Amino acid sequence: MKYVEVYQAIKSDIVNNIYPAWSQLDGEHALADKFGVSRPTLRKAIEKLKQESFVHSRQGSGMFVNPPEFYQDNNLTSISERINKETDLKNIVLEFTQVQANTELAKKFKLEAGTTLYHYKRMRIINGEPAMLEETWMPVSLFPDFKEAYCEHSVLSYIENEAGKNISHDAKTVSGKIVNEKEAFLLRVEPNHVTLVIEHNVYLLHSVLAQYTIETLASNELTTVSIR
Repeated sequence: MKYVEVYQAIKSDIVNNIYPAWSQLDGEHALADKFGVSRPTLRKAIEKLKQESFVHSRQGSGMFVNPPEFYQDNNLTSISERINKETDLKNIVLEFTQVQANTELAKKFKLEAGTTLYHYKRMRIINGEPAMLEETWMPVSLFPDFKEAYCEHSVLSYIENEAGKNISHDAKTVSGKIVNEKEAFLLRVEPNHVTLVIEHNVYLLHSVLAQYTIETLASNELTTVSIR
């Protein structure tokens, strides 16, 4: 859909600081002309950006870009897309295989039990320090060319760029847990460390579940921002 392309282009400009925090977006006419779309199409893209806390409007003044802390925990931007050029991000693949969906996973993906899924685990290291452990499932039927090598980079970028799929949204659930011995060793935390777990349900357009991920974080801090 055209509005999704416009949304993704503006989002990319915000994440990459082409539109700095608190800067004003161009007006509707200018943006519609720039992307070659109608104003209703542009407004749909802007509305999606507002819903994901990338921008906010000021009555009579226009549309303004929010700072990263407003949107980093509320959108689909991956760690590798958020970090700056001076940040060292490494993804270590711990496991990569294909499995048959059990009843729970089949129900989640709305597939038949026994359908083949990719299943991988990886550790994400930022500036030499373990940041999180990830466990992910993805339908082979949606991504027949997916390979282990893609796990060493941003998988969301693979979905949108290599696989050519349009991501719609990410439904997240945050909870707490006590890490087990293996998790504590990999994350370099004390045994019985209480940390945060984030479950991601990444959807394509038309509510097609593309990726189910469980993130176990090294940190147990959570920051929220209220926009007024």
